[in-house]
Amino acid sequence: MRPATEKLDAVLLAAGLSRRMGAQNKLLLHFHGKPLVRHTASILLNAGFRTVCVVTGHDADAVEDALKGLPAAMTRNPDYRDGQMSSVVHGLRTLLNDPRAEAPAEGIAIALADMPYLEAGDYRRLARIYREDGARHIIVPEFLGQRGNPVILPPGLAAIASAGDLNTGCRKLIENRPGDVRTVDVRSSAFVRDIDTADDYGRAVRSSHPAAPCCG
Repeated sequence: MRPATEKLDAVLLAAGLSRRMGAQNKLLLHFHGKPLVRHTASILLNAGFRTVCVVTGHDADAVEDALKGLPAAMTRNPDYRDGQMSSVVHGLRTLLNDPRAEAPAEGIAIALADMPYLEAGDYRRLARIYREDGARHIIVPEFLGQRGNPVILPPGLAAIASAGDLNTGCRKLIENRPGDVRTVDVRSSAFVRDIDTADDYGRAVRSSHPAAPCCG
């Protein structure tokens, strides 16, 4: 059976300054034997997305080197210091204007490179829900009332998120258009667990993915 992700693209955000980690770039720290950014990119590729577009910025050379050999597209956000939303907009514009795409994607997932607990099946399940819903709504996972990631945007709303300034990006789209949002209750904390600090990283290397299933 073909995965629900096969006609969806994904933006992987890997441009951040990693300030809370101190002198180290968290995306270059090793998780399960490979740099964190390579681990998360590999999971997205294994999930079966048509195109995985990695947005780099801070330490771009080193981050891109850590991804060498993977069949992922890469693009540098020159405005990465303006914050995460600038990388969301940059990634969306890159995918939506890709002249090599044979057809428009049926949706675009926005994923974070510092969320290593998610597995390929988690992305596929969200994509299946998105497709079964008719590819009409923004799919947002929620764990015990906490909004998580990734989110999946329909093409029209992805275009709106990419067209304006940072105040009309993905986050504002979710806040300002509640009728276009479908929240999905998930049973795994992987959707809300990221790595920001040295303590987070220490816990990550000592633990594994929560065994609970993703979605009902």
